[in-house]
Amino acid sequence: KMVGLSQNYAPVQPIKFSHRIHVKENEINCLFCHNGPEYSRESGIPTTNVCMICHNKIKSGQHTGEFEISKIRKSFEEKKPIAWTKIHNLPDHVFFSHAEHVSNGKIDCRKCHGPVEDMDVTYQYASLSMGWCVQCHRQTEVQFRENIFYSGHIDLINDLKSGKINKVT
Repeated sequence: KMVGLSQNYAPVQPIKFSHRIHVKENEINCLFCHNGPEYSRESGIPTTNVCMICHNKIKSGQHTGEFEISKIRKSFEEKKPIAWTKIHNLPDHVFFSHAEHVSNGKIDCRKCHGPVEDMDVTYQYASLSMGWCVQCHRQTEVQFRENIFYSGHIDLINDLKSGKINKVT
């Protein structure tokens, strides 16, 4: 696996976890389980404690019965974290902050992670190459409206209002 250039990388995980079941069928928001992207560089892989919020009561699944969920319960009871394999890996020299993109940029998770709600097996949707990032930055408009992060950019806001410019990327 080449770091950061592994589009469609889908490692075998210790638990057969389906985002389709959790996101699409059960309508769980990304930020319920991944509680880091709004405030930190990392999005964070959910801890077993997060899984147990629901799986304390939900002990059986429609597709895998009790087998996969029992692995979560065992992890919780033994106080041993689940050894998930990280899917999205960037080179050490790359600084990427989820908070900058999610909270400040108002970028939807699917822009980088793809149609997660349809994934029974999670995979790396985008190439995450420098060119891919640069292309997005050149095309994505800065969201000034109701966004305190950009409120200090008075000249750009005034230029947009006056029609001097029609967008900022």
